[in-house]
Amino acid sequence: MEKILWYGKIIDGKIYLFKNLRENYMAIFRDLRNGRIPETEEIPSGEVPDLRDFLLDFERERLKDEFSGDQYLIKLYSIKKEINEIINLYLEKLIPFFQMLDVKYSKDPCTFFKSISGNEIENSLGSFGSSLCDFRTYLDDYIKKKMQDYMPNTMSLLGYDLTMEYLVRSGGLKNLVKYPASTLQILGAEKSFFRFYGTGKTPKHGIIFNYPGLASLPAKSRGKLARIICNKLAITLKMDYYKTGNNLNYKDLIDKKMAELKKLR
Repeated sequence: MEKILWYGKIIDGKIYLFKNLRENYMAIFRDLRNGRIPETEEIPSGEVPDLRDFLLDFERERLKDEFSGDQYLIKLYSIKKEINEIINLYLEKLIPFFQMLDVKYSKDPCTFFKSISGNEIENSLGSFGSSLCDFRTYLDDYIKKKMQDYMPNTMSLLGYDLTMEYLVRSGGLKNLVKYPASTLQILGAEKSFFRFYGTGKTPKHGIIFNYPGLASLPAKSRGKLARIICNKLAITLKMDYYKTGNNLNYKDLIDKKMAELKKLR
C-alpha cells in the first residue's frame, strides 16, 4: 500500500523521503501543488521530518526576499513617512505650549524646534524635535543614494519623491516594469477609475499629477503631457530593470513640451 505525504511516500510501512528534501523543499512543494510527484529515496532510520522546521526555514527565506532589493527601500521610505507624521503630531503639541512663551512658528517644524530655548525641560523638548528632523534627513539621504544606484533613469525623469511613490504603489520595480504607459498614467487614481463606470469620465492621471509643473497646466493640456511623461516612464523603467542605457535627456524633452503647452493658455 502506498501513501503520499508532504515529505515523501510510505510504501508497505517503509518511509521514502523526496530526494534532497532539505535543500529543495521549495521546488518539491511546488511540484506537489501542481500534481507532480518528485523522486524519492528510502531513509534507513525511518524518522519522519519535522514540518515545523521546514516552515521556519520557509519563513526565513520569505523574510529575506521581503527585505532585499527595492523591498528594503520601500520599507525605509514608509518609515520616513511615519517620521513625518510623528514630527507633525509633536509640533501640534508644542505650538500652543510655546506660544505662551512667545516663540513664533515659522512654518518649518525643524526651524521651530531649533528656535526653542528656555529652561532645561524646554531645551530638551526642542532638542528632541530637532533629533527627529536630523534622523529623517539622514534616512532620506540614504534612500536617495540607494535609489540613484537602483533606478537612475527613472530618478532623472521623475525625481526622488515621485519615483518612490510609484515604487510603493506598485510594490516594486518588478511589477512596475510590466505596466503599460496607460496604467502608469492612472496609477493612484483607482477610486476615480472605478467611479468612471458610473459617470463615464475616465481619469486622466493618478500620482503622475505630482510631476513638477503638471498641475499648473490648463486642464486640457494635463492629460496630453501626462501621456507623454508616462510613455517615457515606461521606457526608463525597463532601462532600470534590465540595467541598460540612459534616459536620453527625456526630462529636457518633457520640460520643453511643458513650456510649449503653457504658451497655449
